[in-house]
Amino acid sequence: MPKHFFFDLDNTLTRSKSHIEPAHAEILKRLAERADVVVVSGHDENSIRRHLGVDLQNRYYILSQNGNHAEDRNGKIIWEHKLGISQVRSAHKFIEKARSNLALHVKDENDIVEDRGCEVAYSLIGHHEDIEIKEAFDPDGSKRKKLLNDMRRDVEMLESLGVEVRIGGTTVLDFMEKGKNKGYNVAKLIKTLGWKKAGCVYVGDALFPGGNDETVIGVIPTKPVVDYRETYVYLESVLKKP
Repeated sequence: MPKHFFFDLDNTLTRSKSHIEPAHAEILKRLAERADVVVVSGHDENSIRRHLGVDLQNRYYILSQNGNHAEDRNGKIIWEHKLGISQVRSAHKFIEKARSNLALHVKDENDIVEDRGCEVAYSLIGHHEDIEIKEAFDPDGSKRKKLLNDMRRDVEMLESLGVEVRIGGTTVLDFMEKGKNKGYNVAKLIKTLGWKKAGCVYVGDALFPGGNDETVIGVIPTKPVVDYRETYVYLESVLKKP
C-alpha cells in the first residue's frame, strides 16, 4: 500500500463543484488514518475545505490552485506562488478575446472568471452552472483544446510573460505561473517533506494527454479513474490490504 496518496478533486473525490458524499468521506477518513492524503486541485484552498467538509478537517495536505498554494494538515502555509499584476492582466486580456471568439451564452456574466491569487480560472460557461450542463459541455476537453489551438499566438504571448494556460476542471482554463503546474508542485511537496516517490500514488480522472492531471505523469506512479465513484472502489480495495 502506498504511504502517500495524491488526489485530484473534481470528478476524482467529488462531483464537480460538489460536496463529498458521506460514505465517501468515511472511506477517505479511513485512508487518512493509514497514509498521507494530499488534495491537488485548481480550486482555492477554502473551496477544497468546503467540498470535503468538517469531518475531514486536518486530515489532508492541500495543494490548491494547481499546487501553487500549499498547506500542511493544520492549515499552515508551506508556499505560495502568486501571479503578478501584469500576469493577471494578460490572463484577463486572453479571456476577453476567447469569449469574443466563442460567443457562448452564459447565465451569469460575473461567474466566468475567478481571480484566486496564484491563478486565474476561466469557466467557459460559468463556474456554478448546473452540474449536468457542465458535465455535458466538454467532457473530453476537445472544445478547450480547439480554443487553445486557435489562439496559439495568444498562448505564446502569455508564455512570454511567464504565464501558462492549461485545461482545468469540467469547463475551465487555468492560468498560472509558467511551469508551476500540478506535476511541478507534486514533485516539490515530495522533496520538501522528504518523501520517496516510489511510496506515492496520484489518483485522477484526467491522466491522459491534454488532461488536467497530465503533468503528474512520470513524476510519481499514477492511478487513472473514470470518475469519483471508481476512486472509492479503488480505495476500498487498497484498504483491504495489510
